[in-house]
Amino acid sequence: MIFPAVMIAFCAATAPAQEVRIHSHNDYRQPLPFRHALVHRAASIESDIYATATDGELLVAHDRDELSSAPTLDETYLQPLIQLFRQNNGRVRNDSSRPLVLLIDLKTPVHPTLERLIAKLRLYPDVFDPTVNPHAVRVVISGNRPDADTFGDYPHFIFFDGNRTDYTPEQLKRIYMTSLNLRDYTLWNGKGRMTEGDCRQVLRKVGEAHALGKPVRFWGTPDGATAWHTFHSLGVDFINTDRPDACAAFFKLTKSVENEE
Repeated sequence: MIFPAVMIAFCAATAPAQEVRIHSHNDYRQPLPFRHALVHRAASIESDIYATATDGELLVAHDRDELSSAPTLDETYLQPLIQLFRQNNGRVRNDSSRPLVLLIDLKTPVHPTLERLIAKLRLYPDVFDPTVNPHAVRVVISGNRPDADTFGDYPHFIFFDGNRTDYTPEQLKRIYMTSLNLRDYTLWNGKGRMTEGDCRQVLRKVGEAHALGKPVRFWGTPDGATAWHTFHSLGVDFINTDRPDACAAFFKLTKSVENEE
């Protein structure tokens, strides 16, 4: 289908140029989880976790049937992060002013999953507590989140992933970012151009999140160059991708990482 010129112009130039921030969706499925995302300049890394019958254990997996061979959160993300902070004088990267986001998707109930995570993070305040280190990793909870009315009951170094734009001012203090299902606003498959009506809907949600002072990410998105360019041009802050290497190459972000080994 060929779209009218006015529609093309609407979708192609709607937001000012902004920093590209890649979200490594389901990062644990990469050949080298964490390292792959870091090398390709991901600003946000996603990990799904399960609490098991073993006391204190958190495993990284997408589905329950993967748990028998799943690695722990400690070995896949927490310990590599701790090591990197020690090597880079309290930062993930020496050349980045923005903190890294570790988006943790709770696949098992809040209790005890979140309590176990908090217990692990408390041991390393210089890595996970921004009141101790302004460059600390921002740990953002998604998936099985607690009720928004209880956000304030959790330690200040725990943030939450918003899934709507109507939180109270108190709740918003604990929301770090907003993640929305793209399919609620468009069925665009990433080919050609989004229709003007769908473009307006996406822009409206981006505007609502930004009005609250929160960056926005869409999930359930097409994953290719046209989609990445479109979302960036629409002002989407975090570009959701299962292909951080290709996305980084598209935006020419890939660089060497300090102290990679």
